[in-house]
Amino acid sequence: MQWWAWLIIWVVLVLALLGTLVLLGYRLFRKLMAAYEELAVLNEKVATLMANVEQLEPDVPERAIAVGYAEVARRHDALRSRRQGAKEARREARLARGRLLVSPESLEHLRKWADNVR
Repeated sequence: MQWWAWLIIWVVLVLALLGTLVLLGYRLFRKLMAAYEELAVLNEKVATLMANVEQLEPDVPERAIAVGYAEVARRHDALRSRRQGAKEARREARLARGRLLVSPESLEHLRKWADNVR
């Protein structure tokens, strides 16, 4: 083979190598830019979460041994009285509904309804 044939072969190989490197570099650049854009979106989401981090943290109750018996008993009594108040309010609401059902105005309406059902 002539020396210029080897020169042409090597020039073509080097150009193919450079073309491949340019193509791979371009693809890598595009992927890096896409990753950068996604990182910016992720950064915004993290910033939003960090702004609400105090609201997301669970409330950790104090340990009863550190607070003391008197404070724990007071809290328990307050909770018991709130529950009792809510229970009494529900009972009063049931009684009020019952009074409405047996009032003279509603009895007439119920009798008409019962006659229509038969």
